[in-house]
Formats: sequence, C-alpha cells, structure tokens
Amino acid sequence: MVKTERVELFVLNKSGVLGRVAGHIRREGWNIKRLAVDEETPGRDGQAGVSRMEIDIEGTHTKLAQVMERILNLDCVLSIAMDGKRIERPAGRAVSAQEAETPAAVPEKAAGVFRVLAINPGSTSTKFSVFDNEKCVAAQTLRHSHEELASYGAALEQREFRKNCILAALKRASISPASLDAVAGRGGLLKPMESGAYLINQNMIEDLHSATAAIHASTLGAIIAAEIAEPLGIPAYVVDPVVVDEMDRNAKLTGMPGIERTIVFHALNQKAVARRLAAQLGKPYENARFVVAHLGGGITVGAHRYGRVIDVNNALSGEGPFTPERTGGIPALPLIARCFSGEYTEQEMIEKVTRRGGMQAYLGTADLKQVQKMINDGDEFAALVLDSMAYQVSKEIGAMCAVLEGLVDAIILTGGLAHSIRFTGAIKQRVDKLAPVHVFPGEDEMLALVSGVLRVLKGGEAAAVYG
Repeated sequence: MVKTERVELFVLNKSGVLGRVAGHIRREGWNIKRLAVDEETPGRDGQAGVSRMEIDIEGTHTKLAQVMERILNLDCVLSIAMDGKRIERPAGRAVSAQEAETPAAVPEKAAGVFRVLAINPGSTSTKFSVFDNEKCVAAQTLRHSHEELASYGAALEQREFRKNCILAALKRASISPASLDAVAGRGGLLKPMESGAYLINQNMIEDLHSATAAIHASTLGAIIAAEIAEPLGIPAYVVDPVVVDEMDRNAKLTGMPGIERTIVFHALNQKAVARRLAAQLGKPYENARFVVAHLGGGITVGAHRYGRVIDVNNALSGEGPFTPERTGGIPALPLIARCFSGEYTEQEMIEKVTRRGGMQAYLGTADLKQVQKMINDGDEFAALVLDSMAYQVSKEIGAMCAVLEGLVDAIILTGGLAHSIRFTGAIKQRVDKLAPVHVFPGEDEMLALVSGVLRVLKGGEAAAVYG
C-alpha cells in the first residue's frame, strides 16, 4: 500500500547536501511530497553547521525504511527519525546531532576575562552557551526526544539528565567547569519581581519546586545553574525572568474586584533589545521611552519608560493580540458561555486559549513559514489571518504609545516573527507615524542572560536578592 511518511533528518551543512539526499530518494522511485529545511546550528570557525530536514515521502513503508537506512551511509547525514524512532549514523560508533555540532576545543580563558555559562531549557531541548565576556566561545542545542523525556516524567524529574547532558557536552568541547566565573539560568514562573540579575538562593529554589512554577521546563534553568555552580564555589543567577513586574498602579485594576492584572512576558528579550537600541541612539536605557513588541509563539507588547516596563499585555492569560498559538483577548460573554456549555473541561479551555488558539486554530499550523507558503499559493483566508494578527499587534502598540502619553523615542519589533518582512511591513504601515520603527529579528536570550550577569561581575550594578 502506498502512503505518505514523514522523515526527519539531521544533516551537516556541507555543499550539495540537499541534492544528495533528495537525489538518493528519487533514484529509488519515491515521490517527495514536501521538503523543509531549517538551520539548527550555524557553522563556526570553518566547521559545518547542522540543519534539520523534514521530508514527506510517498512510498511503501517497508521499502522506505530500507531506503532510509541506506541514506544513513551518506557522510552528510547524522541521524534519521521515522515513526517516533531515531537511528544514528553508524561510523564506528553512533554520532548524534548534538555531538556533531560540538564546537572545537575552546582556548584557555584570557586574564581579566569573565567566563559565564548560560542555560536555557525548553520543552524538548536544552540550550547552553559559554561566553568570555560578551564573546560567545561555545554554543549548543541539545535535543531530547519525546520518548527520552517521557521516561523521566515531569519537568523537575529531568533535572539530573539535562544537567549531565550539559556537563558531557562541555567535556567534549574541552571546557573545564573550573574555568567558569558564574552560571546563568533562564528564570521560571516565580513571584513577581523587579528587573535585574538575581542571585539564585534557597527561597528561589523552593519556589521553583511549586506546582505553578514546575509546569514548564524553563524552571530547570535556575535549578541546574545552581547545581553546577555550587560545587565550584561560584555564583548562579537568573536575569529578567518572565515575571518581572514594574507596572504602574493604574495598569493593575481590571474592573472586577478580586481579579488584578498580573504579568508574564518576554522580559529578558524585551529589555535586552531596548538596551541595545538605546546604546545605538547614544542614550542610557534609563533615559529612553520605547514600545517593544516581542513577536513569537506568544506576543507581548510593553511600554518601557525610563528603564521600567510600566505596562505590558500578559499573553499567557489571554491579553493582547492573537498569536501563532494563543487567542489573545476574547469577548468575555461568548467565552463564558463556551466554558459553561458542558462541551469542554477546564483544562481543555485553557489549552484552547494558551496553546491551540490564534493562527493554529484558524489554519492548523503555528509555523509562519507554512502560512506564508499558503499565502503564496493563493490562500486568501491565510492572508486574512496573518494580516489580522499584524492589525491586532499594531493596535496594541498604539495602546502602549498612549500609555507613554505619545512621547515615544522608538518602536521596536523583535522575536522570531520579526524575520517576516510581510508581517513587520504590515505593522510598520500602521504605526510608523507614531515613532521610528526598528526591527531586531529573532532573540539573543543567551547574550541577554550573560550581559545581565556581567553587569554584576563588573560592578555596574548590585545583584538583586529574591525573597
């Protein structure tokens, strides 16, 4: 029986790799229905980077499996996954994608330089980088299969496994933990706090073990950072976690006593790009007035006034524009009716609002590249959804300009969606008369983590204490 199979490959970014893989499949007589390539790790210092290929192939399953095994013999292919199982390329021993992207041995740290390890766990990956001052000397994304993580259960139970993966990768890169001066971890869902670099203490660790904080892998960032730092006798920090709360008191009230606005937003990246633009404009961040829109799976738009984010939408709780995965603000009465319809459980409604709403709900995908392809193929509804999302972001930016009383030095667009010229162009068209618009595509959260730590290590600011 002929059917379509999805195959995932990790390949080295060598010249001609795409043609070699596709040609090999076609020579077997199978039809490639779809092929997508995303760079996972860029090449550095003459070494090839690593890319992830997704291929939908039409053929019979048994024969296709044989073809996949033969593709592993190509020296550019590191691993293949099919039907939830991953096969590594045999080459004397198995070589995983994360090992193949390990950087060359890092030279010894120079005198007077601070070396900082930054850790950012995600749902199926653990990113880490090593910086000598502001220079990244090693970076890696350690990918974990769903099956691998499922054997550990909840996020907190993955702590030892992920920590050991980082330490093993450091060893492969010849980076001695003893050369580190500090460790920075991505902060999780802690209590509301002011912006800054916080020394990880016992109070923070205890709060990270709470039921609320433990729901996301980002919780592991601070915990792993502390466990690596403690035996080395060096400090561990979190910087500008998602719960930074500097809101003006006027922004707190909702109109319903007993429910007050709380904040969860992309504080780390928003403040990092705001500081970067302030430096380019030749003024301290503490003297600037910016509106910053982080455009990703979640979208948050913040009003930055003199170094403080005085208002910002909480995308996790349903505020602001709809996003690739979230509904944003919904008319309250129809939402209440659906909640009490008996068709959905509480958890199912939470999923609809936070993970299965927005672009995902309308178009069946949260991948902007796929949506843009749909638009290019003539899908008018896909165009309407993307343009409506840009419209709602523009409206939120306008609201934050009002928060700043119309005195705005610049509007900043950042995050993964900022790579889309169509999307950012649609936003600019509506807001560029309010203030100059600057685009910083993507997010450099590792550098942002390290920069916050370096400000403390170099004496620029004191470490904050979590209590």
